[in-house]
Amino acid sequence: MLKVSLRNLFVNKLRLFLTVAAVTVGVAFVSGTFVLSDTMGKAFDQLYAGLTSGQDVIVRAKAPYEIDVTTGGTQRPLDESIVARVAGVPGVVVAQGDVAGYALVLDKAGKPIQPGGAPTIGGTASGDDRLAGDFSYRSGHKPSGPQEMALDAATAKKAGFGLGDHVDVVYQGGRRTFTLVGTIGFGKTDSILGATFAGFDLPTAQVITGKEGKVDNVAVKGEAGIGAAELRDRIAAVLPDGVEVLTAEQVASEGSASVRDAMGIFTKVLLVFAGVSLLVGSFVIWNTFNVLVAQRRREVALLRAVGASRHQVLGGVLAEAALIGLASGVIGLFAGVGLAAGIRSLMKLVGAEIPTTTPALETRTVVAALAVGLGVTMVAAIAPAWSATRVSPMEALRDAATSSSVIGRLRSTAGWVLVGAGALGLVACAWVGNVPWWTTFATLAAFAGLVTAGPLLAGGTARLADHGRRGSGWRMAARNIARNARRSAATALALTIGLTVVVAVAVTAASMRSSITAAVNDGNRSDLILQPAGMGVGMPASVAAAMRERSDLGAVVAFRESGARVNGRNAFVTGMDTAGLSDVIDLGIESGGLEGLDHGSILVSDKKAEDLGVGVGDTLTVTYPETGAVRMRVAGTFSKGFLINATYVMGMADYAPNVTSKLDAAVMLSNAPRVDPAQTKAAVKKALAAYPNVKVSDPAELTKDARHSVDQMLGLVTALLLLAVIVAILGIVNTLVLSVVERTRELGLLRAVGATRRQVRTVVRRESVLMSMLGAVTGLALGTGAGVALSRALADEGISRVTVPVTTLLVYLVVAAGVGVLAAIGPARRASRVDVLQAITTE
Repeated sequence: MLKVSLRNLFVNKLRLFLTVAAVTVGVAFVSGTFVLSDTMGKAFDQLYAGLTSGQDVIVRAKAPYEIDVTTGGTQRPLDESIVARVAGVPGVVVAQGDVAGYALVLDKAGKPIQPGGAPTIGGTASGDDRLAGDFSYRSGHKPSGPQEMALDAATAKKAGFGLGDHVDVVYQGGRRTFTLVGTIGFGKTDSILGATFAGFDLPTAQVITGKEGKVDNVAVKGEAGIGAAELRDRIAAVLPDGVEVLTAEQVASEGSASVRDAMGIFTKVLLVFAGVSLLVGSFVIWNTFNVLVAQRRREVALLRAVGASRHQVLGGVLAEAALIGLASGVIGLFAGVGLAAGIRSLMKLVGAEIPTTTPALETRTVVAALAVGLGVTMVAAIAPAWSATRVSPMEALRDAATSSSVIGRLRSTAGWVLVGAGALGLVACAWVGNVPWWTTFATLAAFAGLVTAGPLLAGGTARLADHGRRGSGWRMAARNIARNARRSAATALALTIGLTVVVAVAVTAASMRSSITAAVNDGNRSDLILQPAGMGVGMPASVAAAMRERSDLGAVVAFRESGARVNGRNAFVTGMDTAGLSDVIDLGIESGGLEGLDHGSILVSDKKAEDLGVGVGDTLTVTYPETGAVRMRVAGTFSKGFLINATYVMGMADYAPNVTSKLDAAVMLSNAPRVDPAQTKAAVKKALAAYPNVKVSDPAELTKDARHSVDQMLGLVTALLLLAVIVAILGIVNTLVLSVVERTRELGLLRAVGATRRQVRTVVRRESVLMSMLGAVTGLALGTGAGVALSRALADEGISRVTVPVTTLLVYLVVAAGVGVLAAIGPARRASRVDVLQAITTE
């Protein structure tokens, strides 16, 4: 039976290639994701270990809670006097304070250098060489004094800066010019994940970061013979409350773990796309083996007649599936390594440089690739293999026949019940809103119904197309679809999966665009909005200060944002100027009011207030990563915080003492009475010429930029999902190839009675179009329902309006028809070249 399986495997090399490719794409996604994640983790392990290799212990403020990478926040800086206290501990050779913060480097044209949105860091780059570790100077020397700076080698090279050049830096307090005296490397890497790093001596760095008289941490090296743990314990004994000391190894592990956590989100997203591709691939495998078993019924019957048992037949089909799965796993594994390298190169192109290291191919990755390849293929082949064991030996006495397309009444009923239940569930989810998991379950139920009742849908599609003159291409194609509706349905449903996800994302994105427009129109009262250009984290407070001095402006309201915890839950809190607030934004106050927003009070979004069970007059505990817990009274609730991405709002007087950063996330401006808006906008832009990192927008431009960001996200997601659609196309090609082989005699007879090659190609193409359209229509219908319900489920994320992009969906439908034509090119050409004499004598 093994020899038979091997012979069957290689009898049609095109079919083998298409079947393996269907699973390989998903396996490559899985293995590539793991290789990329492990390689980046390994690189950052080495990087952090290298940067802390010259240190024994590190002293820093103890955070009140573990800072979450998704909400951010920074730890409290320490008073600089602690450096001398640590240096006086017996066994300490050197103790050095360091600071880090925001510093945006401008290129020679005065434009911000923000590669790929990576952080723009400024900090200490001048200290004792014994603590440097892998931090080194590629050229020049350490900066000294208020006029000198160093720059990471990657940024210096990219911007064309050389030693002695003047470099402008935008920082929290404004903008200054420095002389470049050195370029910095980090081990074998010229930057840290593409971030720009501007280095200064400690006093200058303290001014740049707004931490005069403060240090973020103290790096310590001990005497030879004193272990890091012992030195840690000695220092801990002299530290005040709220300060902790860790070994350098602990800090390195912590930093690496933080990066791994941040990458975890990226990894999960890629695995979701891999799952969609594998699900589509499983349909291709299932359909392929269904067709093969139907075509080999006579062969299987002969095997049974000469003594093969049912177990041997089952084992033979599964052995063939196992070989395909193993090949898919191995090819997908190596393709995944290449995919990971490609993603790393792409990240480097956009400025996110990954520390150099060899690719990490862990045992887990190999096992996962082989297990996924084998598992998906074997599971998909079980049902066809079991069907093969039920072939009677008597079938060896008659010509092979395709399996019946008739499905039982029980399956038919179950299919329509599932479709109905899923559709009603999606309607209910869209009506209720905020039920993402129920939306998922309803979508899965509807899809399960489509799978179960698929042959009926294929039969209905065939009946719709079975019109026109006798013998026309559409009628013949329709009858080929109806002849084996199960096969046609399975082929179409592979496309349904990919389109369902694509359409759901498109509907959600369209709803988000509409919601953005509504948020600006309904909540915004400002005439101009100042925001950081590109992916900047903020703007110097001096920007808002300069705007307040202008006579052509009315209200000037600055917003800041920080990660924190509210009643034990990770959140973002927003601090803002209360003077003139109602002139620039309508928060949609539901209860309480802005007049109650005084010292010690906070506004809460209505949905979050309902979730926490609080109202006006109740108290919340806001825990800042720098200063700890603060009790605040709820002054009111609001419903229109999406414009500024706000859930919790407080006055700047409460916010500023708890957050060191003085960067504004946005500044909203209103024009003074009787001024020309266009002239005011031009004047504001001119006044901010020294701050090229600040973008001046009116409400229309703000809406356009936000919608453009959504479109970019949609484009990226759609590009990834197109891989699943490509797998579905491979499934259509595979089905048509097998169908042409199965109908060799029929095609020969058509040619014998006068059909031209062009007519044969037309029939095959139209059959492909019908299957593609069946998959497209069901995918559009299910995807639209899922997208509407998902949009309603994301109301808390700011989606307030549901929009169905009809034009986009019509484009998808047309593209699906085109896909059908393209998928049929090879099979149609093959069908038209069938040898007439050989075909009509086929047994």
